[in-house]
Amino acid sequence: MGTAIVGLVLVAVVSAIIISLVKSKKSGKSSCGPSCAHCAMGGKCHKEGKSGLHATVLEIDGMMCSMCESHINEAIRNNFSVKSVKSSHKTGITQIESEEPLDEERVRAVIKETGYELKNISSS
Repeated sequence: MGTAIVGLVLVAVVSAIIISLVKSKKSGKSSCGPSCAHCAMGGKCHKEGKSGLHATVLEIDGMMCSMCESHINEAIRNNFSVKSVKSSHKTGITQIESEEPLDEERVRAVIKETGYELKNISSS
């Protein structure tokens, strides 16, 4: 009897969470929080121009661990005015959000100084 009650309570809680997520999605709220810097989709799930920020994505070769990520993130923060920067050694991607577009030539120079290889820059 106790197991059945616990099961029913668990089903009710999960159902309430799912209903809340569906309502949030329908009302335009994102499930990924206030910033997409940590999101694997890199903000691609939102309408462009909504935040007014410029997105820059760097493909970087040579990041092997979280310390490599920190090294890249610190170099970007120290050389540019950015709202957010997040690197992933697993994907080789650094995602940057800034109010102004970043100077690509300067980005290339900053990454080169870190010792990593910048393969590609894309921005929107």
